[in-house]
Amino acid sequence: MNDQRNRRNFLRATGATSLGLLGGLAGCTRGGSDGGGGGGGDTDSGETETTSGDDSGGSSGDLAIPLSEYDSADIEWQQFDGSEINVGAVQHPWVDAIKPAIPVFEELTGIDVNWNILPENQFRTKRQTDASTGAGQFDVFFMDQVVNQFREEGWLQPLDPYFDDGSLYDESFYKPDDLFESSRWQAHGGGYSDNWTGLPITVEVQTQFYRKDLYDKHDLEVAETWEQHRQNAKVIHEEESDIVGTAGRGQKGYGMNIYILNTLLRQQGGELWTDFPTDSGLDTSEVIEAADWYTTLLQDYGPDGAPSQTWSDVLATMQEGRAGHIVADANMFWGDLTSDESSVADSVGIAKVPKPEGGELNPNAFNWQISTSKNAQNSEQAFLFMLWATSPPTDLWINTESSGVFSVRQSTWENDDYISKVGEEYAQISLESLQAAAPDPFDRKYPQWGQQYSEELQRAIAGQKSGEAAMTDAASAAEDIYSG
Repeated sequence: MNDQRNRRNFLRATGATSLGLLGGLAGCTRGGSDGGGGGGGDTDSGETETTSGDDSGGSSGDLAIPLSEYDSADIEWQQFDGSEINVGAVQHPWVDAIKPAIPVFEELTGIDVNWNILPENQFRTKRQTDASTGAGQFDVFFMDQVVNQFREEGWLQPLDPYFDDGSLYDESFYKPDDLFESSRWQAHGGGYSDNWTGLPITVEVQTQFYRKDLYDKHDLEVAETWEQHRQNAKVIHEEESDIVGTAGRGQKGYGMNIYILNTLLRQQGGELWTDFPTDSGLDTSEVIEAADWYTTLLQDYGPDGAPSQTWSDVLATMQEGRAGHIVADANMFWGDLTSDESSVADSVGIAKVPKPEGGELNPNAFNWQISTSKNAQNSEQAFLFMLWATSPPTDLWINTESSGVFSVRQSTWENDDYISKVGEEYAQISLESLQAAAPDPFDRKYPQWGQQYSEELQRAIAGQKSGEAAMTDAASAAEDIYSG
């Protein structure tokens, strides 16, 4: 079973429309040892936040979203009046964006919301303990690359029974087909499950950022192919004394360097697991060629210390004006690159990721989702919260009136207020990239073999072995994990 077949089967099973594709957000696909924290701040700062409701206050007279926005829903919002839910979350921009609207949910349903917010690595540990021991402390929790591990262990509760409950769900109100195709795909275990494993809350997709001033200075065209991307990096690297041609994730971690390489190998015609679980596909010529291209790009035109650069290091390199261009997640980087603190705010441009000559545009994408465990104390209330938080009116408010720039709904990306907020260029490039996105399929042992795969790639970037040797060893490691 490979990722392309999983995807096709999912699209047939769910009756997918031509809406588009998507994947995760500014907290990003972090993961693995030395994988770094999430975007939008120091998510591994060691601080923990526990709050009840929303700390910004609020009353029925000054709610962020009028309750009338939910009147059309044929849902019994008040059926759990007087109860409460516990939400386990990482320190993440989505939390910052939605918290001012939490009084809306509390007023609408009568359910109090208690937040348990942790740095990402601490959260992952607590989430696994909560789910694996059956403690059920979290009624709702953030879910990421371990979705199929949790699902196959029996820790995750499928949401389909709640979708079938007329008192909890109204399809005409929720509009599931408005969710990007790849968001729904990843919310079904990335094609490994026929059931909803959660509801998507954020998405991020890879794009290309470049310095317009340097491109103009050196008469460069925005790269559409790998070769153009490399040649542009070469010119800037050789002609500018204090600026490197490019920067990219070199650090190990299943959300770090391989998050970029997985895009390149698919563009080259390769795939992860050509025959699951016996043939990883990592030692095919397509993957080796992609690995060679990425490693030599960073070795020849990247910064010193490229093998240890995380996504945040790449952001800082570009934000400080020390790189000519990068490939990175649109909605995780755009805000910082265009902020008042950025030295390239007035000169940064955005474009689709380059692809091999004759290859396809299929950038990687990632969704954070929110899920519930089989031992959650308040699963029905949890579903109401998940439904409300990802519904059209809430999603639109998060991304137009609050700080969100990571909607999982196509209607939000096409909304005039959203386009005005983020800029037409960013909105158009991101939307087209999301519609072509091909997210990684996270099988149940992805965190294990993905970690070893990333370690081999880091060694290649560091020049300790060739791309071919690294991918051959990565293939053996991945296959051994399933055969052992």
